[in-house]
Amino acid sequence: MLSGPSTARATGPHARHLLRPSVSRASGWRPISRAAGSISPQRNQSNTAQNSISTISIRPRYSASLPSNTTSTWITGQRQSSTAAAASNPTTDTDPIEAINVLIERINENDDDMAKLMEELEMMEGDEAMEELVDPLDGQEYTPEAWVEMVRRQFGDAIPDGVLNEEELQLFTRLYGEPIIQEFVEEVSAEEDEKEPDRLFRENKKGRWEEIEYDQDAEAENDLPVVYDMEAGTEEVETIAMRRTREVAEQLGGEIMLEQFENEAVPDSAPRAHAMTRGGKFTTNPSTIHLPKNTVTGPISIILSEFSNKHIADTARRLFGGPGLPHSTTTPPPRAQLPQLPIPLHASQHHMGEMEANAYIAALYPGIYASTLSVLVEVRKRMGTDWIRQLITQEGGPNVLDASGGGAGILAWRDIVRAEYEIMVPDHPEGAPIPYGRSTVLTGSETLRLRASAMLDNTTFLPRLPDYIHVREKPTLSDTRAVQKRKQYDIIIAPHTLLGFEEEYQRKEHVQNLWALLNPNGGVLILLEKGRQKGFEAIAGAREMLLKRHIASPGSTEYDNTFDSSHESTKISKEPGMIIAPCTNHSTCPMHNPAGPTKGRRDYCHFEQRYIRPAFLQRIMGAKDRNHEDVKFSYLAVQRGVDMRQARGIRQGPEATDAAFEGFEHLDESDHSAPDPLSLPRAVYPPLKRRGHVIFDLCTPAGKIERWTVPRSFSRQAYRDARKSNWGDLWALGAKTRIPRKLNLGDKHGEGKKERLARRAAAKAESREADEEGAYDELDPEEDEAADEIIDDEGDRSGLRNPARKRGQNIPSWKKHADKKKLRQAVKRRDAAVDAL
Repeated sequence: MLSGPSTARATGPHARHLLRPSVSRASGWRPISRAAGSISPQRNQSNTAQNSISTISIRPRYSASLPSNTTSTWITGQRQSSTAAAASNPTTDTDPIEAINVLIERINENDDDMAKLMEELEMMEGDEAMEELVDPLDGQEYTPEAWVEMVRRQFGDAIPDGVLNEEELQLFTRLYGEPIIQEFVEEVSAEEDEKEPDRLFRENKKGRWEEIEYDQDAEAENDLPVVYDMEAGTEEVETIAMRRTREVAEQLGGEIMLEQFENEAVPDSAPRAHAMTRGGKFTTNPSTIHLPKNTVTGPISIILSEFSNKHIADTARRLFGGPGLPHSTTTPPPRAQLPQLPIPLHASQHHMGEMEANAYIAALYPGIYASTLSVLVEVRKRMGTDWIRQLITQEGGPNVLDASGGGAGILAWRDIVRAEYEIMVPDHPEGAPIPYGRSTVLTGSETLRLRASAMLDNTTFLPRLPDYIHVREKPTLSDTRAVQKRKQYDIIIAPHTLLGFEEEYQRKEHVQNLWALLNPNGGVLILLEKGRQKGFEAIAGAREMLLKRHIASPGSTEYDNTFDSSHESTKISKEPGMIIAPCTNHSTCPMHNPAGPTKGRRDYCHFEQRYIRPAFLQRIMGAKDRNHEDVKFSYLAVQRGVDMRQARGIRQGPEATDAAFEGFEHLDESDHSAPDPLSLPRAVYPPLKRRGHVIFDLCTPAGKIERWTVPRSFSRQAYRDARKSNWGDLWALGAKTRIPRKLNLGDKHGEGKKERLARRAAAKAESREADEEGAYDELDPEEDEAADEIIDDEGDRSGLRNPARKRGQNIPSWKKHADKKKLRQAVKRRDAAVDAL
């Protein structure tokens, strides 16, 4: 038999280990070390040592004499083992401690021989071996009652396996109740594994164990190679349902596609993500945002701790539409069919009570922070490292305005600056100041200003924004004074402001005022709204106005000023600028209807960001099933005064779309001919990952919405990256097929589903009234009778009633189509007859 590579040592409480008391050892004794890899003592082996061995029982609770001239076997792990001397003289009552002292003296006399003997007999290590020979009953005479009492005192009700025999177990049960038997687990020491290799023993005819030689290398050749997969998960235990599924699949000749392999197990040798795929990612790292405790959740929790949680929750639900807060930054699903209303609390409003301000920072701050941080990360990627580092290192730092976030936008921007500055200065000491620059926050009420100032240091608070639309830009005849210096900001963050205006012209004036506040030498404006149809239309309207009046593009460098009082058309030149994200084109938005808002829209451009709700928002929401939220938003990021299309040579249009369709897989990260990410199409919907192919719905640089398909056969690299792609990513590896995607933009005439149903009902009512007045008396009786038998599903002017259907009757689809065809023909004949009258 093949022994283990080293001595096994118990990890759990072994009986003899735990029962060992602490006693002093005899003088002159020293520990005896044993070698690893010996025979286990539980195998009852006989030794081949030259010296004779005295017979000793390791359970001294039996009285036994230990004469030095008796030879027998040392038995370990057995309590009631008797010796040869004890059998010959059972009435002898020798002190066990005295016998142990005799043994220790003998060991000291022949130390080397005893060490060799213990190595062969797999004895415990020196200290433990000597302690095992001490009487656990402290020299008392063994009785089952005393032993059981001592075990109960030592272990309680959890008794290691092997401590009590059957008689003692019955006694323990009778005195203290049924015990809990614990088994110990053995582990192999890694250090001892390295000391000595495996050894093979076999039993000879005399009942002794002898070592035999064997070729360990030959056995190792038969072993399978070990493969280390760092990405492999834990092995799953096959449940009854899984086993049944597997059996059914085997019977049908198929295989099981586990849910965990949703992305279709790409081979292990698959390449890593392409450099342009990594650069086009629209996501934070990690993808789920955890709101920082030091700057966001911690200060808010301290502020809210002074007020009742119930009052804060009631106020938030009253303000933001009830349970779930549908009128806050939360985006309810379309199936809820809730009205798309703006957020009722604005940072600019002057009247805000204590509880309203608490509801603002508790219910709105997390969503505004998460969506703003997601957009700022995307802007940072598209603008590049030089842009943000130039802002940080300029004199006074960046000048940032939070126009409607109440300070949440500044907190998100400071996290971006902190991360970039730590990369710039790796040895920056923790807690040292960071050049955040100048921060300005719009807060109309005193209560909100006090709460925002507790979280933001070195920040200026404005009660209202300056109006640069209705003020003079130069001295006039009536006022010759010099124009006051205007405020200019490098970055303006304006979340959830446009839906608060009822009229479209008010929204345009607000966006123009924000544009006037931007630094004309590269300022960035970020507009954010809720990811619903009306929110997208507000953002799309702002985009259209900026492209029409302010941002110059090839072929469109000026516009007509139709508001001039002289009634003469004057040309006004546009200034350089560019859309940074999410659009990669400057043409008309393919999802926006310039005529105005539409009803029944299903396709609109929006994105989402997941964040972990803080504890105070969980209490307000009353959520117990999940602690995260996917906030959906539509946004626009534009730059004033700088056109990167000219500085970087960025191409946009049909040519860029065709080049992106061919793919840039052959270009690596260091290739200077690689296209700029701002000339690549963007996924405006989550990619459809099917078996063997991936489908993208992309907004192309040509200003079209197209559906691209990337099958497995197209490219190994492209297919792998396509399966790892997400909503909002830029796609650079091409596709095999492309088709225009059909869009549902609603009714251009402003007619929604309810209006359309009401119109049809009114048409049917008019037809019935006409029938009652006898308008159709001159019709052919046969045609009239045939038309009355037709089932009217969608006839607006027919006025025919549905025939009675029997209960449980099913009409086949071919019959329904035939009836509809007859209905259309009958309506045409009837209309022709009416016109003839």
